[in-house]
Parts: sequence; C-alpha cells; structure tokens
Amino acid sequence: MKRILVLFLACFSLHSLAEEVPGLYSGLVPVADQTAKSRELGVRQALAQVLIKLTGNSEIMLTPSIQSFFTDPNAFVAAIGFRNIPSAEGAVQQAGLEVSFARQAIDQLIRQAQLPVLPSNRPKFLVWIVRDDAAMGRGFIGDDSGTEVSQDAQAVLQAFDQAMKQRGMPYQLPNFDLQDQLSLSVNEAWSLRADLIDPASQRYQADGWIALRFYTTSTGEVRGAWLYQSAGRRQLNDFRALAGEDFMTSAVDSLVDSLTRAYTYIPQLNTNELLVQISGVDSFKKYQAVLAQFKKLEVVDSLDIFAVKGDQLTLAVDVEGGAELLHSALLRSGRLQGQGTADASLSGKLEYSWVSE
Repeated sequence: MKRILVLFLACFSLHSLAEEVPGLYSGLVPVADQTAKSRELGVRQALAQVLIKLTGNSEIMLTPSIQSFFTDPNAFVAAIGFRNIPSAEGAVQQAGLEVSFARQAIDQLIRQAQLPVLPSNRPKFLVWIVRDDAAMGRGFIGDDSGTEVSQDAQAVLQAFDQAMKQRGMPYQLPNFDLQDQLSLSVNEAWSLRADLIDPASQRYQADGWIALRFYTTSTGEVRGAWLYQSAGRRQLNDFRALAGEDFMTSAVDSLVDSLTRAYTYIPQLNTNELLVQISGVDSFKKYQAVLAQFKKLEVVDSLDIFAVKGDQLTLAVDVEGGAELLHSALLRSGRLQGQGTADASLSGKLEYSWVSE
C-alpha cells in the first residue's frame, strides 16, 4: 500500500487568474512549400515547439535523453495540415504546417525521457513593456490612450504576443488608465522599480508581474532588461540583439525559462498518495465538478474516493509533482480555497472548500 504523506502546507493565498492553456499539443511552423521534404522538416520543428511549450524550457531539445525519440517524429502525429500563419496587417502571409500530436504519446515521451512538465493550468502575468525611442522618448507599449499607435509599436506588441503564445504563457497588459498613471510613471517602470511596480500591479489580481524595457542604439542594436515577480521570487536579467535580429523571441525565451522553474516538476515513476478533503460539495453537480477539476491537473496521476460525509468529500490522490505543486495548482484553479490549520499536520489531510462558479 502506498503510504499517506503526513504534512502541513501553509495555505497561502494565490489569485485565480491562472488559465487552462489550450493548444499545448499542437504546433504551427513556417514551411517553404508543401513537398514531402518540407513536411518532414515541419513535423520535427512542430514537435520541438510542442515540447518547449510543455516543459517550459526553450533549450529542451539539447537534452541528450530526448534525441532517440526524434528518429521518427511522425509516430507522435495525430493530425496534420497546411494553413497560413497569421501576420501583421498588410504583410504577406507565410505558409505554415499545423501539426497536432497525440497527447498520450507525448506524455509517455516526456515521462520516459524524464523531462520537466509545466502544467496546463498556468499562472497569468501582468506585463509592463517600456520602450525608449530616440525620436518619441519613453513610453509604454500597448498604451494607445490619446495618441496614435505607431506601426513600430504594434509590431513590437505583436512580436511579444506571438512569443508568449508560442510558449503557452497567459498574460495581460495594464489598462493604462488614470489609476495606472497615478500608480506608476513611465520613468519608474523604466527604472524597474519593483517597490512601485508591485503595488501598481496589485489591482489586476494577477499571479505575478513582468516589466520589460528596451531601446535601440544608433547602430541598430537592441538592448534591454526584464524583471519579474512570481511565486515569491524576483529575477532580473538583461538581453541584447544585433541589428535586424528578432530580439523579442530571445528575450521572452530567457524570461519564460526563468519564471516557469517554480511551476515545473519531473514526473516520478513512483507517486505519492495524499488525502485531500473538500467541503461544500453538497450536490452531485459539485461532486462531478470537483472530480473534473482534479483530473485536469497533470500532477495528478490517479484519484479514488476515500470518504464522503455530509458535504465533505475526501479523495486519495496520487501525485507526481509533490504535494506543494498540487496545493499550488488547486489554489490557482480558483475553484478551491485553502482551509488548512495547525491540525492538518496531525490529520494528514490537505483541506479545502469548494468555490462555486
């Protein structure tokens, strides 16, 4: 019998903007044409794109344990087709190959190769983007209040949006309304003043915030830095790109690689069984909703009904990523509220109340 882990997890408050990210098992990559050679290359690139989204690591393809699985990438394909890749307004659309992969086969690949997993229930971030332009000065990208948005600014925002979507990371921009203007100035954001960015971000109830700044030198080189706060930690790093290089993709890759480390786990061959008690389950509809919520979580390997008493449902849950990740994922879902007390360490139960929609 698997042992019950007796532990106490402080039930900290996490906001409920986490999102179930769709399309994690599908990739869309540019191709030169619709020949068999282009399709074969596209499938390999799409599989790499999917694995990057699922693991939260842009360099996952450098992992030696994964190379043997790329001898026949077509073995993982569920559906395939050609369609144009969305482009900026007025730009020539590029041909693309869209590949959907079999979830069970990809999950097995990840388990066998012992790759990290970034669950689909992902934190949502508030993003402040500041550009220092030689002609126009400093300004927030995405702030279209009272001024005409330049095509260059639109291109920057589109590049950021595309890079975040390729990584499967939910985000939102500030409203840039009067409250934002009073809370955080452009110069304060440019200086990456975390002591000011943090309180200005609180109104959005996001799971974390990101501040990204950049400027272009006289030689065309782009230089910038990003700062984020997430899961109780802050991280700062800089980036640069030569003239003509795609700076936003590399900047977002380094950013996401760093911030997702707190949310990933390595699938274990042996799982740990936890008792999870949920109160407020007073109808069959809520019972079904609770089970559906648990089954959506990648950290949950299996679950069984342990006990039902009144409106309290107790589940025996096999978890792969550890109790802390399960606890965080449940709170981020917005459907469960932590009810843990000091007695939790004695009872061996994680306790929550169900939050109805």
